[in-house]
Amino acid sequence: MKNRLFTHIFNIAVGLLLIIEGGVYIFTNNNEGDLHLQSIIMTVLLFMAWGMSYRKQATSDNQNAWLIFTIIIMIPMILPFLFFI
Repeated sequence: MKNRLFTHIFNIAVGLLLIIEGGVYIFTNNNEGDLHLQSIIMTVLLFMAWGMSYRKQATSDNQNAWLIFTIIIMIPMILPFLFFI
């Protein structure tokens, strides 16, 4: 029970971060009204990978492997912020 609660809270937080960061990149990288296609594609790909990982964590017996996969998904989210610090 405790493990499932952590899984849901962690994945909801990751999903919200993906949406927020994707929105920030899409709208800050647009030049003269053109949306930044690379940011849109990257956000969609990361969101799809996160969704697959979250589904597998909720339904699979091997939750830890999929939790590690979710953490790997977070690396492209964290790296751009390291350059601004």
